[in-house]
Amino acid sequence: MKAAGTEVERQVAQRTAELVAANEALRKEIVDLKHAEENRRITEEKYRLLVETACDAIVSIDDKGSIVFANPAIATVFGYDPIELTGKPLTLLMPEYLRELHQGGFKRYLATGQRHINWQGTELTALRKNGEEFPVEVSFGELTRGDHKIFTGFLRDISKRKQAETALRAAMDERARVSAFREEIGMALSHDEELKGALHNCARAVVRHLDAAFARIWTLSSDDRELELQASAGMYTHLDGPHSRILVGQHKIGLIAQERKPHLTSEAQNDPRVSDKDWARREKMIAFAGYPLVLEDRLVGVMGMFSQKPLTESTLEALSFAAGTIAQGIERRRAQEALRRSEAFLAEGQRLGQIGSYSWRVATDTIEWSNELYRIYEFEIGLPVTPELIRTRVHPQDLSLYEKMVEKARNGGSDFDWQFRLLMPDQSIKYLHSVAHATRDPDGQLEYIAVIQDVTERRQSEEALDKSRSELAQMSRLTTMGEMAASIAHEVNQPLTAVTNNGNACLRLLANHNLEPDVLRRALEEIVADGTRASTVLARVRAFIEKAPVERIALDINDVIQEVLVLASRELEDHQVSIDRQLAAGLPLVLADRVQMQQVLLNLIKNGIDAMIEVADRARLLCVQSRIDDSGDVLVAVSDSGTGFGQDIDRVFTPFFTTKASGMGMGLSISRSLVESHGGRLWATPNSPYGAVFSFTLPASGGSL
Repeated sequence: MKAAGTEVERQVAQRTAELVAANEALRKEIVDLKHAEENRRITEEKYRLLVETACDAIVSIDDKGSIVFANPAIATVFGYDPIELTGKPLTLLMPEYLRELHQGGFKRYLATGQRHINWQGTELTALRKNGEEFPVEVSFGELTRGDHKIFTGFLRDISKRKQAETALRAAMDERARVSAFREEIGMALSHDEELKGALHNCARAVVRHLDAAFARIWTLSSDDRELELQASAGMYTHLDGPHSRILVGQHKIGLIAQERKPHLTSEAQNDPRVSDKDWARREKMIAFAGYPLVLEDRLVGVMGMFSQKPLTESTLEALSFAAGTIAQGIERRRAQEALRRSEAFLAEGQRLGQIGSYSWRVATDTIEWSNELYRIYEFEIGLPVTPELIRTRVHPQDLSLYEKMVEKARNGGSDFDWQFRLLMPDQSIKYLHSVAHATRDPDGQLEYIAVIQDVTERRQSEEALDKSRSELAQMSRLTTMGEMAASIAHEVNQPLTAVTNNGNACLRLLANHNLEPDVLRRALEEIVADGTRASTVLARVRAFIEKAPVERIALDINDVIQEVLVLASRELEDHQVSIDRQLAAGLPLVLADRVQMQQVLLNLIKNGIDAMIEVADRARLLCVQSRIDDSGDVLVAVSDSGTGFGQDIDRVFTPFFTTKASGMGMGLSISRSLVESHGGRLWATPNSPYGAVFSFTLPASGGSL
C-alpha cells in the first residue's frame, strides 16, 4: 500500500514539475510574444512615422493595380490628397503614353514573374494632378498575404536633381564650348593665310560655338574714318550691301568704334541702337553684342553678333576674349602681310630693276647676296660668295679698279659709288653700277650694305639712242639743207660774182695796159677775199651736213645765232621776213656741239618763217633773243608773228606730228632731244598778239667772253 502511494507521489511530483516547466515555458513565450508585439508595434510605429514623414511619395497597390495606400507626401509630390487616390489605378500617376505599357508589363509579371523594368532605382516620367510631367526615381517591393500580393513603391521627385544635373552638364558643355571657341579663334589667327580668310574663320567660330545667328567683323580703314566689312558668317555671308562700309560714329557699329566701348543687350527688339526693329522681331533676334577691337588704345576694327538667345555670362566672357585676340591677330597679320608685301615688292622691284643687294662684313669677309644678285652674276643661288669668287667675273680691264675699290673699302670705312664691267662665261659684257653704305654691325665691326644694278640694257639703249639721234639729226640736216639750197646758192653766188667781176676788171686793165701795181693788188686782194668767203660758206655747209661725231666745246651762243641767220638769210629775204636781233652781250659760254645747236636754231627759224608765209595783214617779224634766265642758264627764244598753235600746242613736239602739208613732223622732236642731251630744255608758248615763241635753255659752262 505504501509502495503504491509512493509511486503516485512520484508521478504527481513529476507531473507537477512538468507543469511548472510548461508554465515557465508558456510564461516565457508570453513574455516573448509581448516583446515581439511590442517590437512589431514599435516597428509599425516607426514604419508609420517613416511613411508619414517621408519626403518621397509611397504608394501601395494590389494585384489589380489599384492604389490601396498613399502616404501624405503624395500631396507634395503629385498634388493629390491620399484619400483621392485610394481605389484609383496607379496609371493615374503616369503620362498617358506610358499607361498601356505599364498595364501590359504588370499583367505579364503577374502571369510569368518576368519584370519589364528594374524595380530598384528606375527613372520614369510621372504626371502631377495639374498635368505637369516630371521625372521620378521608382523603387518597388512585393508582399504576399495569402492569395493576394501587395506592391509598395517609393517615388522620389528628382526634378531638382535633374535640373542640377542639366545645369551641371550645361555648365560643363558651356566650358567645353568656350574652350573650343577660344582654341578655334587662336587657330584661325595662327594659320598662314590672308587676313580676310582668318577673320572669316573667327566669325564662323562665333556662330558655331556661341549661339550667334550671324557674326561680322569690320576693320578700320587706313584713314581711320571708315569700317570695312571683312567677314560675315551665319544667316548672312555676303560682304556687300549697306553694311559693307560704315562711317565711324554712324549706326551701332560706328558708335562702338567711336566710343570704343562694347554695346550689349538681350532686348535687341527694343534697343534704340537697333535701327530695324521690324527685322529683329521678324527674325526673332533677342540679343546683340558688339565689341571694339582695340590694341593698346588703338582701334583696329569692330566685331558684332546677333543671337536668338539671351546673352550669358560665359558668352560675354568668350566674346571679350575673342575681341582682344582678334585685335592682336589683325595687327599681327597686317604687320606680316606688310612685311610679305614689302619683301615681295623688294624682290619684284629688284627683278624688274635688275638691282641686287648684299651685305659685306669686312672682318670675316662674310657676304650675303640677294637672289637677284646671284642672277646678275650668273652664280648658282646659295653658292657661298667671297671677294675671290666675285673677282672671277670682273672684266680684266676693270680688275685693277676692283682691287683698289676693295682695298679702299677695307681700310677706309666710307661709302663708295663705282661702275664696272663683268665678263660673263659666254664672253658677253655686263655693265654694273654699285652704291655701298658703310655701317657697323652689333659687334662694332665694319659692314657694308650695298646695291648693284645691272645697267647693261640702259647703256646699250643709250648707245642705240645716241646712234639713232645722230642719224635722225643727219637726216634732218640734209632735209633742211635741201630746203635751203636756194639760200646757200645765194650765199655762194655773191662771192663768186665778186670774184668774176674783179677778174674781168683785171683783164680790162691788162688790155688797156693799165698795170698800176696798187690797182691790180686791190683787185687781186678782193678776189682772194671773196674766194675765202665762198670757201667759208661751203665749209660751214659741209660741217652742218656731215655725220661727224659729237664735239662739245665752249661756245658763244650769239655766234651760233649769227651763223644760222646767215644760212637762213636768203629764205628770210624771199619771204619778206624782218629780223629783230635782241642778243644780250657778255653771255656766259655754253658747253655744246656747234653743229647740233645750229640745227636746233635753223629748225626754229625755218618753222617761224613757214608759220608766216600765209600772213598778209600784218608785218612778218621774226625775233631772235638771247639772255640769262632766272636760274642762271643761257636762254634763246625765237618768236614769230605767224598763225600760232591753235589747239595743237601740246602736240608740236610729238614725233611725226606736223601742221605743214609736206612736213615730216620730226624737226621739233629732234630739236628737243638735242637740247635735252645737252642738259637743257625746249618748250613752246603762244606769242602775243599773234604767233608762237619757241624757247630753249642751256647750262652755262662757267666761262664768258
